[in-house]
Amino acid sequence: MKFASYRNYAFVAMMSMATYMADMFSPKVNLPTYTYIGLVYLFLVFTFLKVWVGRTEGLDNKNKWIRRSMIASMLRMVMALLFIVITFINTGKADIPFTVLYCVYFVLFLLFEISEKRINLRPDSSDQSNSQ
Repeated sequence: MKFASYRNYAFVAMMSMATYMADMFSPKVNLPTYTYIGLVYLFLVFTFLKVWVGRTEGLDNKNKWIRRSMIASMLRMVMALLFIVITFINTGKADIPFTVLYCVYFVLFLLFEISEKRINLRPDSSDQSNSQ
């Protein structure tokens, strides 16, 4: 299985550019560098867990894939919360722009992953909805 598809890289690049442009062109927003580190961290967490779950797709035991998917969902949330807690402990304050952007990143990554899973699970689902 591939480490990450070109769609994952393009998605992270678009989010990075949008964040950079908001940081550079908005006088009201001053983002710390750990905002970008958080984006890279989420990319690595999501990619690692996607590869870990993907290693069981070809096996006959579907229960193993379901268990790994559920464990990956829990790990994804715990690891995301761990990063934000460590960041708050290191900085000593809650940075509102960072917190909002990090939560938006997390939600966007989840939506992106759900859309990929939907495409892989039901590639003909749009045809089924039209026939009813």
